[in-house]
Amino acid sequence: MAPVNEKTVKSAVRVLAIFEVFESERRSLTISELVERLGIPQSSTSTLMKSLVTKGFVEFEAETRRYRPSVRLAFLGNWVLGSTDVIARIHALTRDLSERTGETILIGAESGLYMQYLSIITSPHLVRIDLHPGVRRPLHLSGLGLMLLTLKTDPEIGRIVRRYNAEYEGEGGPRLAEREVLSMVEAARRQGWCQTANLITEGAGSIATLLPLPRAERALAVGIGSSFKRLQSRHEELHAALIDGVREFSAATGG
Repeated sequence: MAPVNEKTVKSAVRVLAIFEVFESERRSLTISELVERLGIPQSSTSTLMKSLVTKGFVEFEAETRRYRPSVRLAFLGNWVLGSTDVIARIHALTRDLSERTGETILIGAESGLYMQYLSIITSPHLVRIDLHPGVRRPLHLSGLGLMLLTLKTDPEIGRIVRRYNAEYEGEGGPRLAEREVLSMVEAARRQGWCQTANLITEGAGSIATLLPLPRAERALAVGIGSSFKRLQSRHEELHAALIDGVREFSAATGG
């Protein structure tokens, strides 16, 4: 679980982390399994889960001593995407792309200076991208993030890059100059997609594009993540699968 700083409420952060674990595992879990994944005391985990069960956001299976998110939780937030069936169609898109390509499929959204992964289907390959929902990457240092930046003006992008570089000065992480980011974003705007490699993880990269939503003011990004070698050798195949999948999704949702 991500560290909690003085600006966050510990219990709220832990509840969100619990739901991220369920999203990653996609199965019922015991208290012990949650404690292992979250790294928080068992007593705290038990108390939070009992509260969530009482409020109807989590269901408890008495016979197996397992917990799982409730149907009520599944209905929360659907209005944000502009249609009640958009989430189901997004999951259908990711499953289809996963079956068609055999690679890691990524869905991401803007979160401040970052792109945050919302849904991930991991590749069965031995050499693969090790990610899980909730992980964040700087907007300008990921393929999905660069696509989300195509929706902004160049001055807005410049401010994002300068702010990030200023806040993380001296931490030794990857950095890109403003002109480099603007050049990559312009290429992504022109093509309607982008392919990146070695921005965060050495030897890995992605092919990404925008995923338009029914609500015009919102958009997600979708990508296929893989090793750099497989991206190079399968570029045309993976690109075609991604674009075809998004086109079908848009036609079905009116995005």
